[in-house]
Amino acid sequence: QLAKEQHIRSENYTIFNILSNGETECSNSLEDECDTEIPGQALIYRPARQHIYSVLLESGEGGANHVVKEWFVYCGNPLQQPELIQPVQPSIPGGTPNLKTLWFAKGPDVEKQRYSTFLACFHLHDGMEELQTLEAPVAAFCCLLAYLMMQVSSLSLEDLNAFVAVILCLKGKSAAQLEGLQLAQVDSRAVHLGAVFIRGLTTLLLANSACGFPFRMDDLMPWEVFDGKLFQEKYQQSHRGCSLEELLEGN
Repeated sequence: QLAKEQHIRSENYTIFNILSNGETECSNSLEDECDTEIPGQALIYRPARQHIYSVLLESGEGGANHVVKEWFVYCGNPLQQPELIQPVQPSIPGGTPNLKTLWFAKGPDVEKQRYSTFLACFHLHDGMEELQTLEAPVAAFCCLLAYLMMQVSSLSLEDLNAFVAVILCLKGKSAAQLEGLQLAQVDSRAVHLGAVFIRGLTTLLLANSACGFPFRMDDLMPWEVFDGKLFQEKYQQSHRGCSLEELLEGN
């Protein structure tokens, strides 16, 4: 009932469909099918989604028997029928908290459980202390970036530096400054990586909704942590070998 009410008010993401129908979908992304070094975003974030499905479905009766029907667009998937995805329990000391605890209980211990369960969905439970020292949007950004670095082996140090430069430089730029950025060319791989990152933010929203909102949803919005044109600039600078001082603009 709570998931339905939040769904009607647009306060959660996809949770109601998963709980009521056991089904979810994701449309196509700006992905280069010729770039085989970067998997489709649907596959990159599947391990995280499996943990999220476990949080949502495996605390009730018969939870271990649940599967989720996924209609996710990626290269090689004909979409003639849904893929049946098995939930996978996240690695949490003491086990995954009950969904009723995550959603309804109150107090500092529960807040810690929500945060640790969220991080465990992205294989980052051990980084809790470090991430909690950061501003919420930056912590969420770092969580997603760390997950990407673990899942996509082809990501380079230059790619990592470009992403970090975006989160450090974005806050100090006005909308007019971002609009005025001039690019001599657009790199297709940077477009691909940007699309993968944005899809990752939707996975963060899903995990946040499932875990009882350890973050404010506003802190996970794309405009808080990412700008495509700025990422293009930082990506090209990083791959040209510019200094970190120039890349980070003194931040």
